[in-house]
Amino acid sequence: MLFKNKYIKKLIIKLFQYIQRKDSRIKRVEYIRGLYRYPSKMLGRKLPYNFKRTDTDVLVFAAHPDDDILGLGTTLYRHSLKGENIKVVFSTNGTGRGGESWNISVGESKRRLDTRYREAVQALSLINIPDENIYCLGYPDGGTQRYMKNMSLDILHLIQKLKPGRIYVHCIEGGHRDHDLTSYVVKSVCKEIGYSHLFEWTEYNPNQPLGTQDVKFLSAESTTKELKIKISAEERILKRKMLASHHSQDVEQFYLQGEAIRIADIAQLEIDLYEHSQFSKTRLLPIVNDVNKTLMMTQKKSSFLTEKDYLGN
Repeated sequence: MLFKNKYIKKLIIKLFQYIQRKDSRIKRVEYIRGLYRYPSKMLGRKLPYNFKRTDTDVLVFAAHPDDDILGLGTTLYRHSLKGENIKVVFSTNGTGRGGESWNISVGESKRRLDTRYREAVQALSLINIPDENIYCLGYPDGGTQRYMKNMSLDILHLIQKLKPGRIYVHCIEGGHRDHDLTSYVVKSVCKEIGYSHLFEWTEYNPNQPLGTQDVKFLSAESTTKELKIKISAEERILKRKMLASHHSQDVEQFYLQGEAIRIADIAQLEIDLYEHSQFSKTRLLPIVNDVNKTLMMTQKKSSFLTEKDYLGN
């Protein structure tokens, strides 16, 4: 019996290793398990088809719950003080720590994503952003590269529906693959539709660990001026409280994290991705092609993405 159990364990390990060698295999497993079937069945997806208010002053695209606070917490607080309508979109469900959702139990994945979403709602409530303004696209944490076509449609739909006064997104800096790919899709959409009020923030990268107080953009070649946010003592206390809300991630310790924003430079978008992404150029080529083809086809079909297009009917 002991020999049999060891043999089965080795087979399972080999199976996981085989699956992990290619994203298409993982995506197949995710579909078979019913975790990610776009758009009706996406683990952790919280996205209404009809929006009550579309007069959005500020729209934030963050890869994971807590990135919004780490990179932009004080900036969003100042927007909130002006009474502006702020909406926050998380591209992933935040289930990635300790293994992607494709190879852990559905129950554990749901527990993680529920926790992450509740923490995000709590943190943003401290600066008066209501839970109905907090969305999640429901893509796998650590696996956004498998869903570039779908993410492109989602982000195009949101920008067209919400008509934001300005957008914030990660910069491409090689800190996390989901950060870079979320940034790439948002910037590609904005470039395609001619949207110009796009800003990016820096968070962490190979030269800048998480928690750095004097943050700097990794890519200094941008023609746009960098704006350093001077955080007061009171704002620092508030940022710490917001980060403490994300207790499952233990990020309160990074409350000294600085903030810097700039107008996003999308002229060299693909060059930035190839230069800074953790993915090789070989892996990036189909990702870039997926995004470009999806946006070109959608824009040719109609200047506005319809509900029928969005739902994939």
